[in-house]
Amino acid sequence: MIVLGLSGLPNSQRKLHEDNPDIDPLDARICQGLDSAAAIIVDGTLVAAASEERFDGDKGTGALPRQAIAWCLAEAGVSADDVDVVAHGFDYDRHERAFVLNRTHFKEVLSSQTVRDALTDAGWPQLAAALTPVEHHRAHALSAVVPSGFDRGLAVVSDGMGEVDSVTIFRFDGRELEKLHSQPIAASLGILYSIGTRFLGFQFNNDEYKVMGLAPYGDPERYREVFRKLTRFDHDKGSVVIDWPTGALSDAEHGYPYARTMLEEQTFTPSLPDGSIQRDEADFAASMQECLTDLLVDLVGYWLEKTGETNLALAGGTFLNCKSNQSIADLPGVQRLFVQPASGDDGTSLGAAYAVAEDLKPVATPFDPYLGARYSADEVRAVLEARPDLQWREVGMTDEYLAAAADDIAADRIIAVFHDRMEFGPRALGNRSILARPDGDRIKDRINSAVKFREAFRPFAPAVHVDDRDRLFVTRGFEPDHYMLCTAHVRPEAKPVLSGIVHEDDSARIQTVTPGLNPTFASLLAQVKERTGTGCVVNTSFNVKGQPLIMDPATAVDTFARIALDRLYIEGFVVEGTAR
Repeated sequence: MIVLGLSGLPNSQRKLHEDNPDIDPLDARICQGLDSAAAIIVDGTLVAAASEERFDGDKGTGALPRQAIAWCLAEAGVSADDVDVVAHGFDYDRHERAFVLNRTHFKEVLSSQTVRDALTDAGWPQLAAALTPVEHHRAHALSAVVPSGFDRGLAVVSDGMGEVDSVTIFRFDGRELEKLHSQPIAASLGILYSIGTRFLGFQFNNDEYKVMGLAPYGDPERYREVFRKLTRFDHDKGSVVIDWPTGALSDAEHGYPYARTMLEEQTFTPSLPDGSIQRDEADFAASMQECLTDLLVDLVGYWLEKTGETNLALAGGTFLNCKSNQSIADLPGVQRLFVQPASGDDGTSLGAAYAVAEDLKPVATPFDPYLGARYSADEVRAVLEARPDLQWREVGMTDEYLAAAADDIAADRIIAVFHDRMEFGPRALGNRSILARPDGDRIKDRINSAVKFREAFRPFAPAVHVDDRDRLFVTRGFEPDHYMLCTAHVRPEAKPVLSGIVHEDDSARIQTVTPGLNPTFASLLAQVKERTGTGCVVNTSFNVKGQPLIMDPATAVDTFARIALDRLYIEGFVVEGTAR
């Protein structure tokens, strides 16, 4: 059986912009169906998954993932005619009556027919005929449940919104999901955090991670009462309540102006972001982050206690918040925890495929997120031979090659690495990464200003060899540590050698690297340890501001040539820089 999974709503963002030609760029992502992706399962085995943004360069696009589909089919060695089922991670059709006042929007944007039409227009009528919609939160849940490897447990989904829900609690036994609880869109934790993000002058549904990075610089006490008046946890029903005033969630396409006005009346008038840390904005971010974390801890803790379950699987964009995930991981009732690395809507392509595949084989754990495109040495060489402006040499994927990369890191150089298959999800996990020494000279400033061109307050994450993790960090060692989905406290004695990755609250968003999951990266870290005494590096994504994670050699080489990296290590080739 061959199952193709899809996410995204092809007409959603285009229709938003057609209806609002003067839309503020900060509001350009206030719509459903972004982060389109494709995944393919062949005879019960997950073969490939990738987001469309990696192919077309349009970060977070919700367009039909036609290039991702074509690549998945090619990677699996099958044709569109071979596909048995196309699973789509939305099922608005069963909720059509909820849109009785806006039938045009339903027909043009939300209906499954829009996906069928897009597939047909792309030349795949056979895929259109095989389309099966899957409820959005069910797709999210299964994207975490299946790869967790847990026999049973509790699955929690939280995002901006599914079809009509914003939070859903499932108990699972194998792949069978029992829905225990759901919350309406008016009680959406994702929308709350995104409105706060927009209030601070960042892009809705895109820049929430910036707010998470800003929060440790602030004092949560200052605006705590604002969020306590707005939100609460109902311990009788096990649900989050958000007391938005009437009309606060209207006029979404203009950035929820009534909700933002309410926040401004109770707090301050925010300044336009300039990359600096302002006290009001930092305190607001800290209060909102505390609110989100407290509500999630109450929600998850309640349902763990009520069900008696100890295994926890999380998915949905809310669970890309690694600070909240740390607090959930610390709950005493949690014995095992898995968070889907692609917790955003891209992951529903995977979950939707899991929902309809009838012959799933047992999934090896830990889950392997390296599901994207890979390139041969010949393909890389062809790209480099077309660049006479660069110096390069071919070493091969050898110990000598990794030793050279480790030498550069130990010498406080900033390098990029491009190896093997691209990561699925928003985090760079060592195959499309920029790496540096964690105690390098002004390392955060150097990377932020000359390489990434991003806000100075944003932290960098460490990748640490599993053998060094517990010596450097305090963590329960759950699987989210493999995927940069959970923060850990830096041990006090380790701070001097980790100064470039210690955030303001003494935490770090770690990636634990194991030889089993990524042998090349683990070997590189072992070589770094031989030279520096610490098997840990700064690891940030190989891209620049506004650019998706780099997928292919041509983009990698072009990006390297225009930013201040010292060297690029790409599939056994060492690219030195501008030829003289």
